[in-house]
Amino acid sequence: MRIAVIDCGTNTFNLLVADASHDAWSVVFQNKLPVKLGAGGFEDHFITPSRFVRGLDALCSHHYTLANYDCERVFAFATSAVRESKNGKDFIQKAKQLFSIDIEVIDGNREAELIYEGVRQTMELGDKPSLIMDIGGGSTEFIIADSTGILWKRSFLLGVSRLHDILKPEDKMTSENVSALKKLLQHELLPLKDALAQFDARWLIGSSGSFDTLLSLYFDKSKRSLSEILLSNEIALSAFPDIHSWLMGSTFEQRLKHPVIPSIRAEYMPLASYLVKYVLGMKTFEKLYHSAYSLKEGAMLDILKRIDWTVEGARRNVGLDDPESGSGS
Repeated sequence: MRIAVIDCGTNTFNLLVADASHDAWSVVFQNKLPVKLGAGGFEDHFITPSRFVRGLDALCSHHYTLANYDCERVFAFATSAVRESKNGKDFIQKAKQLFSIDIEVIDGNREAELIYEGVRQTMELGDKPSLIMDIGGGSTEFIIADSTGILWKRSFLLGVSRLHDILKPEDKMTSENVSALKKLLQHELLPLKDALAQFDARWLIGSSGSFDTLLSLYFDKSKRSLSEILLSNEIALSAFPDIHSWLMGSTFEQRLKHPVIPSIRAEYMPLASYLVKYVLGMKTFEKLYHSAYSLKEGAMLDILKRIDWTVEGARRNVGLDDPESGSGS
């Protein structure tokens, strides 16, 4: 069965198309489109008109991709920007009306669970706890887990796009910007501090998003080819301070011109890097890892578990018994 997953995130709308069976899936196509859905609207809890249209434009592009790849089932998920906005339901209704795509709004706990499902496909977590960190645009998810499953999880309203809207940092981070960010994190991340005191996490694992860029910067600094990047990769803890120092001291234009920093992330990388630095300072971690998989890959695995793979079940799953069924069914 050919299945598509769309992750309607706060900064990007990510598409994953895969050929799937009851116990495995393989990538056919994937794409990320910049949207910045929440930009300018966090304080008012409102998707601004320009971002609303930009989100629909991205869904339109994904919609035609789905048709080109003959996807039998489409599953779409929306996270922080949609679930917390007053007009999030309007966006979902418009997506259904224009593209027959049903978007499921998931809460922070469910988001964290799917991120965990994604990460555990790329690496063995082992018997000792690890802390998984997913830096989004609207929220940041933390999951403490080991080989037995999730031990603790929580979603915090600390996504980099939200932080940028709240703090309005200068083009180049100032000491005042850093002081305000540190004060905010000290207050908001108290539950994480308590959880780390309870569960002795040995590794910090960053999933996708901003960690993709941190990994690319690490490879660039190490003179390694990006073609060597695997589904899971270690970022030497000793290398992180220099990367962080450059990001904090760089201007937006310098980041924009850097060959491995995507334009969508250039504005936010100092904030993301400081978030990582702050978490690394909360306890002594043995290793820092990057996982290429996150929510959409976790959702793909979860979908495979829930599909009825019998012959009759397959007919129902792909809508063969319902002539009215569309791509969003």
